[in-house]
Amino acid sequence: MQNCGADEWIRESNRRALLERIRQESPVSRVQLAQELHLSKSTVTDNITPLLREGIVQEVGVGLSQSLGGRPPVLLKLNGAYSYIVAIELGFRAPLFALADLEGRILHRLTLSVSEHASYADRLKAVCGKIDELLQRGGIGRDRLAVIALASPGAYSRHEGGYLLNPEFEDWDFSHLREDLAGCFETEVMMINDVKAATLGELHQGAAKGFRNIIYLSCGVGVGAGIVLNGRLYSGTSGSAGEIARVPIPGISNPLRTRVEMNALLQKIRTQAPEETRRALRKPAERLNFEDVVRLWRAGDPFTRGCIRDIAVALGKMAAALVSVLNSERVVFGGEYLVFQTQILDILRGILLQEAFDPVPVVGSSLGKDAALQGLLSLSCEAILDRLAAST
Repeated sequence: MQNCGADEWIRESNRRALLERIRQESPVSRVQLAQELHLSKSTVTDNITPLLREGIVQEVGVGLSQSLGGRPPVLLKLNGAYSYIVAIELGFRAPLFALADLEGRILHRLTLSVSEHASYADRLKAVCGKIDELLQRGGIGRDRLAVIALASPGAYSRHEGGYLLNPEFEDWDFSHLREDLAGCFETEVMMINDVKAATLGELHQGAAKGFRNIIYLSCGVGVGAGIVLNGRLYSGTSGSAGEIARVPIPGISNPLRTRVEMNALLQKIRTQAPEETRRALRKPAERLNFEDVVRLWRAGDPFTRGCIRDIAVALGKMAAALVSVLNSERVVFGGEYLVFQTQILDILRGILLQEAFDPVPVVGSSLGKDAALQGLLSLSCEAILDRLAAST
């Protein structure tokens, strides 16, 4: 019995490794798989055969022969249409929805407009409606939806016994959203912090690809950091690693969030802007929104530029501390404030040069608003392949 269990574990491990390599290098031949994974040709064939039979993997033509006069190898790829993923980024004011196939290709996108006064029941109904709309656009039945993946703001605090959220997100009730969606669609629902999801997106598809130790620094509606150590996302004991919003900045007594988050920025401009800025705003200050701030900044308004400079300084001090503690290779900056990157990045770089023990490059996100969606798709594909390797 013990040998049977060990044999099954080996088969599952081999099958999972084959699926992952096919996903990463598609199209790829059996010979390549055997060489790269150090498996025998018979082991590759024994594991690929059931995957072909179930339609998880497809044969998609032939490659170049490795020997003169030899038969060209048959190439393999994942069957993207085998199952589907819905990824949802709830961290923005207008949540993003995407439908993707098993290869991680985004097929359709939608955004959701939700009234700030909407109840949780109304929000849940709207989310379910958008998921169904995505499936209808793709001509896909609910039975082929393998995973719903959510990127949510906030973090779970064991000390305070629940999710800690900015006021803008308190009506989402993330403690129940996962189980409610699972009940509605009868499929697996994954949930991860939005900054951590974006970190994974940048690691696998974006500005951190090819690096093993990085910090993803996100700022906008909220502020947070994603940490990658030795190629893996570091979440900590309870999943709250990178929750820097409450951390005081050296030389600044208040927590970081009170200096850098969007509500603090808007309030500062509303209450402290000089007459020149108010005239440029062309509307009552109490009606100021983030789009107005971006417009003022792009127009070169001195006060608005000064506000963004102060935010960048606070973020730079935090980044310098994180880099010094973690000895990272790179800092990637993202979030809604990426729109200010031409000003913010230079300030971050300057502070790291002055204050970090071992300064590293600072770059802007290459994925922008898609960072968390790409992270969710990576997580979802891995979960589906785990399941298929165990059940095929």
